[in-house]
Amino acid sequence: MSISFKNFTVYDEERLQKYTNLRPTYISERQFINQFIWEDFYQTKYYANDKFLIYVTHRKDTLIPMMPYCKHEDIKSVFTEIKDYWNNELKMPLTMFFIDKPFLEELKTIPSFEDEFEIVEDRDSFDYIYDANELKSLKGKRFHKKKNHLNRFLRTYEGRYEYKTINCNQMDEIASFYQRWLENRGAEDVQDTLEYEDTGVRKVFQNCFDVNCKFGGVYVDGVLEAFSIGTYDEEIKCAFIHTEKANTKISGLYNFINQQFLINEFPDAEIVNREDDLGQEGLRKAKLSYRPIRLEEKYYIKQK
Repeated sequence: MSISFKNFTVYDEERLQKYTNLRPTYISERQFINQFIWEDFYQTKYYANDKFLIYVTHRKDTLIPMMPYCKHEDIKSVFTEIKDYWNNELKMPLTMFFIDKPFLEELKTIPSFEDEFEIVEDRDSFDYIYDANELKSLKGKRFHKKKNHLNRFLRTYEGRYEYKTINCNQMDEIASFYQRWLENRGAEDVQDTLEYEDTGVRKVFQNCFDVNCKFGGVYVDGVLEAFSIGTYDEEIKCAFIHTEKANTKISGLYNFINQQFLINEFPDAEIVNREDDLGQEGLRKAKLSYRPIRLEEKYYIKQK
């Protein structure tokens, strides 16, 4: 097996995205835009052939693959091929990240797999999956607090707010708000990954005409005060929300952009993936408060 890993560009999106539907997968890393945003953080490259796609990351000068995308019936053969390459060509034990549960369960059917590999549940990387109609309507006692926040926003800013689909000719406006949002963040919100997210989000702005994603924004008194970036996969009826930023001084604005972005941009979505919480307590609490229907589990494995 000969593998040559490549850097990817926006022009690879259509070709690479096809691999993720070779079997149903719901993790956020399956979406090209997710990989594009976090490319600098993970130093991501890829390899693809007629059977599978694999993204790889560099950590501490070590090449580590993410879960490959292939047909379900090919999981064991693809994994064996990758393991052999790491062991025999790279002379390295295999570690693999962002493995979903169906992939892992298939690996467990390989004789001696669980003797050879340590399996680690990666809770900080679990994605939050929601019922799309629940997020659009916020009906019932489960969403009472969310609906109150939303209604307070609607009352306070009645006649002063407007949701708009944002197009690529408005990227300077969205970038200007984003810079303002970054400057207004409190010190307690600083994240180690923010710099990399910032770089990735700005790359999306700069390549707007060439990436397949949706932008939505909320204007208050004619000024952009919130935006969201998302993608949709028709095969699994899932909307993926990759980033969402709002002026925190406007109470209920996050609730409004959350709801309106889905209603306006993803009307056919049945489920919503709002990605992981990075292990941050505040973010975890916020994501759980929207009552996910499940957490999309992810694991990593380490060859003993």
